[in-house]
Amino acid sequence: MADLVLYGIPQSTYVRSARMACIEKGVPHRLEAATPHSETLNRLHPFGKMPAMEHDGFMLYETSAILRYIDEAFDGPRLTPSDLRRRARMEQWVSAINAYYDRTMIRQIVLQYYFPTGADGKPDRAIIDKSAEDAKKQIAVLDEALAEGPYLLGGDISLADLLLCPILVYFFRTPEGEAMLAASKNIRRAGEAIRARKSFIDTVPPPPPKRG
Repeated sequence: MADLVLYGIPQSTYVRSARMACIEKGVPHRLEAATPHSETLNRLHPFGKMPAMEHDGFMLYETSAILRYIDEAFDGPRLTPSDLRRRARMEQWVSAINAYYDRTMIRQIVLQYYFPTGADGKPDRAIIDKSAEDAKKQIAVLDEALAEGPYLLGGDISLADLLLCPILVYFFRTPEGEAMLAASKNIRRAGEAIRARKSFIDTVPPPPPKRG
């Protein structure tokens, strides 16, 4: 069977999540460099976003779908609980991460530092400050969820952790994120656990490009 191919750039949080899933499962794969709205991604994804996936002639886009495919199509440790309630809890987190954490932490805070939209090419403080209030609540919810173990479901890593981890890596490099991490009780411990995993170590990306 042909290797699985992911299309995107290694700096993308969603691309990294898919790569981490492959490594957790032991899935042979490669990353083909493709930027959003490039000819390659426009061909594979109707909205030109990343990642997209190709496996043995099967094309797929949207990270959540790709993660589930990787988990179910290949042997290796299960990244989705078999128990109904634990699986539902994972799905709850996948939805929350996509709907809230990514939007607040990456789209509204992190990207302001890398691609500022404020006056004189500086980060827009109004956007960052407003979003930081939302992030505080999100971090509080996350910190409570991690009280019982290093992962969102306790002792076992799941697709939700792989989706969340790359977002937090970037967010905790911002001044706002760094302060929230310092004030948390459980997130730092959880971060140490996932940073020690091969899937994290092998997917550390080069820094995102800065404007200018």
